Amino acid sequence: MFHKTDNGEKQSVEIDMYAVISSNGRFQYISSNSIEYLGFTNTELIGKYFKDYIHTEELFLVESYFYNEHHLYPCSFRFQSKSGAYIWLETTVDFIKNKINKEEQEVILKMKTCDVPNIQREKDDFFVNEPIEQFKFSSIEYDASHLIEDLPCPVFISISGKVRYANTAFKELIGAESEYELIGKHSYEFVNEDYHDILKNRIQRMQNGSHVGMIEQTWKRLDGSTFDVEVKSAPTTYNGEKAELVALIDISSRKKFQKILQKSRERYQRLIQNSIDTIAVIHQDKWVFMNESGIKLFVALDYPDMLGKNIYGLLDSKDHDRMKESLRKVLSGQSEVEITKQTWFTSEDKRIFTEMVCIPTTYFGDPAVQVILRNISDRKRAEELMIQSEKLSVAGQLAAGIAHEIRNPLTAIKGFLQIMQPEREEKGHYFEIIFSELNRIELILSELLMLAKPQEIMFKTANIISLLQDVATLLETQANLNNILVEQQHEESELLVNCDQNQIKQVFINFVKNAIDAMPKGGKVTISSKKEQNSVKIIVKDEGEGIPEELLKRIGEPFLTTKENGTGLGLMITYNIIENHNGTVQVHSEVGKGTTFTVLFPCI
Repeated sequence: MFHKTDNGEKQSVEIDMYAVISSNGRFQYISSNSIEYLGFTNTELIGKYFKDYIHTEELFLVESYFYNEHHLYPCSFRFQSKSGAYIWLETTVDFIKNKINKEEQEVILKMKTCDVPNIQREKDDFFVNEPIEQFKFSSIEYDASHLIEDLPCPVFISISGKVRYANTAFKELIGAESEYELIGKHSYEFVNEDYHDILKNRIQRMQNGSHVGMIEQTWKRLDGSTFDVEVKSAPTTYNGEKAELVALIDISSRKKFQKILQKSRERYQRLIQNSIDTIAVIHQDKWVFMNESGIKLFVALDYPDMLGKNIYGLLDSKDHDRMKESLRKVLSGQSEVEITKQTWFTSEDKRIFTEMVCIPTTYFGDPAVQVILRNISDRKRAEELMIQSEKLSVAGQLAAGIAHEIRNPLTAIKGFLQIMQPEREEKGHYFEIIFSELNRIELILSELLMLAKPQEIMFKTANIISLLQDVATLLETQANLNNILVEQQHEESELLVNCDQNQIKQVFINFVKNAIDAMPKGGKVTISSKKEQNSVKIIVKDEGEGIPEELLKRIGEPFLTTKENGTGLGLMITYNIIENHNGTVQVHSEVGKGTTFTVLFPCI
């Protein structure tokens, strides 16, 4: 590895570790000697997010540095080792582009440990490092030790880890009254056991003349109490022997504050993860973060099924323009909050309705949008049911008014016709037609009054197979006249249900009559039944013209009909009867192929 100097010459730089970071910020590779410097094996780091180990104070700097591809100078930052201590790393990067997907690229990190970080500043739109003058002694003699005796920074000198000199600030920090309590003791005695292996490695490297980076450790006072320090070490000589010069900075207050921040962050993360609403982040029209509720909302198997996917892939096309406008306003700063409603499709192609709040955020330094999605599908269905209920109420009021208004003149007409009946010998067939049509009008009025006035239901045990056979027999003549075959397929001879027999007959009369009317050129109506767990399943299938998709969703609404002379009340009454019997009904139809009604009743 080479660095460019101010005069443009290349200078060789020692590399301690290599790593490869994927486009989503995870470790894909790190050299096996990571355990020597970081305390982690390479398998412990691969797949983890790189940013999770960066000190919070350098996180923005590192993100900005990685997004800038013009790296003439290295970047220095603190990396958290396995023991929890932070180690300074000096890093340069290279990029591997994906020619197929230009948005994806891998980052190669070339890292070496360092003593003191460089200052990062922006110059000519590039991040440039300028080295700070390092506090370093190439040689310290015993008779010159008074130069550091009065330093406010705790300093001591050791040979192979054993203390040979300690200044006043170090004695005060460690809780010693005199240097005789410290001289000859090994550094291990003051350092928490978790850091012993790292300390041993650092001493060996300084004995070999190598520089080591700054590190955070937990130390112990003579009274046993612990404190956190930032350790800066450098090789030196003492009384002609190779030695280690160690300077400490007490960071206990800072670490305490960091722990408070960390707890706050963890509470925030738990709040997000346990939220019943979906909380997600959108960056460049892609999901880059989503909590557990979001995975459940979209019926995804796991996070990889959602993260990195384009948001418009699941969004209803009619909401695309509105979504783009909302995101544009938030990203441009034109709006701080955007609240919209939209329709999505789950991975199972199920439609869901949501209310969304958009607020600005960042993702690795780039502008992004944080969204909160609330599932309002139940609310939407409740609104539709309310509208349906209002329609039924109006239909009932209209039905009652129409029935009473028609029934009065109808009674008079029928009465006079009966008086004239003895004189009908010459035109008897006309009278038969009139009476037939009058009876039909009375039947229609009875249906209307059924809407207006709830009928008393008489439940008793009945064999639904017998009821279906009665319906088939009743409508067989009408079917034959229309060149239609009514076929029955029953797996059982007896299926008992608790029902009002007349109303159940009315249900299947309506279904079969509709099937006959749907086949003007003839065909076949199939009535089948079987027992399915604790339910009786009845299927009425025709080979008719089918129902268009836009009308299929509205089946059961009053006055909705595909017949030229239909009222749209028959199916509405049918659905109401099935609901009163704790049953369910499903309809499937294909235009030109036919319609299938499937009814389920609880069986005895």
